[in-house]
Amino acid sequence: MSSYVVNDRQLNRSLNLNIFAVTFGMVFFTVVGNPVGSAVFNGFMIKLGAGDLVYSIVLALPVLGGMSQIFGSYLVETTGKRRFIFLSNGIVHRALWIPVALIPIFLHSAPRDAIIWAISILITVSSVAASVSTIAFNSWMGDLVPTDIIGRFFGKRTLVSTASATLSALVIGVVLDRINNMTGFAIVFAGGAVFGLVDICTFFFIKHPPLPQPKSKPSLLGIIKEPFRNKNYMSFVVFATVYAFGVNVIVPFFNTYMLETLKMNYLMINLACTVTTGITTILVVRQWGVIADRYGNRPVLLLTALCITFVPLPWLLTTPTNCYWIFLANTFSGLTWSGYNLAVFNESIWLAPEHNRSAYTACYTFFTSAIGTALAYVCGGGFMQYTTPWFEHAHIMLFTGSTLNSFFVLLIISVVLRLLAIVFFFGRYTSENARPVSELTGDIVGHMRPHSPK
Repeated sequence: MSSYVVNDRQLNRSLNLNIFAVTFGMVFFTVVGNPVGSAVFNGFMIKLGAGDLVYSIVLALPVLGGMSQIFGSYLVETTGKRRFIFLSNGIVHRALWIPVALIPIFLHSAPRDAIIWAISILITVSSVAASVSTIAFNSWMGDLVPTDIIGRFFGKRTLVSTASATLSALVIGVVLDRINNMTGFAIVFAGGAVFGLVDICTFFFIKHPPLPQPKSKPSLLGIIKEPFRNKNYMSFVVFATVYAFGVNVIVPFFNTYMLETLKMNYLMINLACTVTTGITTILVVRQWGVIADRYGNRPVLLLTALCITFVPLPWLLTTPTNCYWIFLANTFSGLTWSGYNLAVFNESIWLAPEHNRSAYTACYTFFTSAIGTALAYVCGGGFMQYTTPWFEHAHIMLFTGSTLNSFFVLLIISVVLRLLAIVFFFGRYTSENARPVSELTGDIVGHMRPHSPK
């Protein structure tokens, strides 16, 4: 397997430290989600008594922290203190999860609603800090990682981070199944926060290329307007946002469905989701990196988006006595999402010009966070909250032996929305040096076809 080669000794050390850091960071994100929404957090909110709509709103509030990236971009571009902005906000982002872990234990006699909203405020502030640190991180990586090894570097980084997430998911599942109370959640959240802080602190030792300073200090309004002048980049943002909405309208309720309907424990959930997805991701992610470097990110994005559109369908066959279809769905999820995430991340950074790059990535994150994620969560939560009684009353039997429910209907809606995003919006943007997707698929089919011996 091809790997990236860097002759600069200091740069090579920094790239390796970057990968080392993410092994700790993924423990944190396995615990809490990104920004929230893991099975652990879902179970935590269920223990606190949050319903579907309240849960979706709690998830949406931190995502709206992504809107702060616009101001983060302004700080990065006007102060040039990219490294300080990343480190300070990253530490705040991870550290605030320690009080989140402790509130339900030390304030257990307080009203449940007060505890839920106190936690919501903390994770919203944490998410704001995460968004600001992310904009600085993306700008930093845009200047640090050589363009000719982008795919291979982030492919290797994803491989290592996925292995870390897979192993940590097993440990977390065992801990929560044995200590399935607020103490167990406190241990897991606090431990995750410590691992997350180690991740951030590693960047004290990573090379930071000087940030080119503009000839004149840009205004906040000017930074906001900058991406809108680039029609090609905004076309990419529109596609990514609509596709994200189609995906995220159902995302919060996979864990709820497994916990409440299928009655799966945390270890089984992590085996079915994180571990299964992780193993398949490990098998293919470096290949996706090589393919992205060879063919461009755009064909990888289209091919994987088409596949991901239909990945959730096996969930329609699940019942409390037959949850193994989830393993099949997540096997395909790992094969395809690893390529999609790599390609969409690369496009969001390197499709933007070097000048004011942080403004472009802030624009991308703003729309995919506010509309593609937060609005999708609330719409999905509202749908689940208000249609569940109707479907329970209707009691429509399916051929699988289960009854038609709000989760199944919302899942079908999600599939349709993903397909519409590809059909109507993907073709509106272009990417330099990207080869046709037909060439990529042709080569893949050619490699899969058995060859006759000569």
